[in-house]
Amino acid sequence: MARRPAGKQYRHLPAFLLLLLAEESEAYGGRLLELLRFLVPPQLPLDSGAVYRCLHDLEARGAVASQPAPGERGMPRRMYRITAAGRRELADWREDLRLRRDLLNRFLDRYAALPKGEV
Repeated sequence: MARRPAGKQYRHLPAFLLLLLAEESEAYGGRLLELLRFLVPPQLPLDSGAVYRCLHDLEARGAVASQPAPGERGMPRRMYRITAAGRRELADWREDLRLRRDLLNRFLDRYAALPKGEV
């Protein structure tokens, strides 16, 4: 598989984080990373730093809110939850991803129709 351009690997990470928070109601970053590992194919490795950067970006624009919570072994952690603005953003992601899926399906259908010797 060809390498993806830098910066494109995590472009849908906000959508997945918002979806997980909509399902979980609230979660800390480590739990979200754990859940993401079940959703994302192993060919796309996850970077914990990218998850936390994305959570901070989502919080800065009001899509998620966080608060400190006691963690295991006394280590504090942040609990994240989706906000009303985050639910609107999640709906926007759904529409964007539907359009992309349709476009990708058109590409794949046309590619499959190419003569076999020319691919």
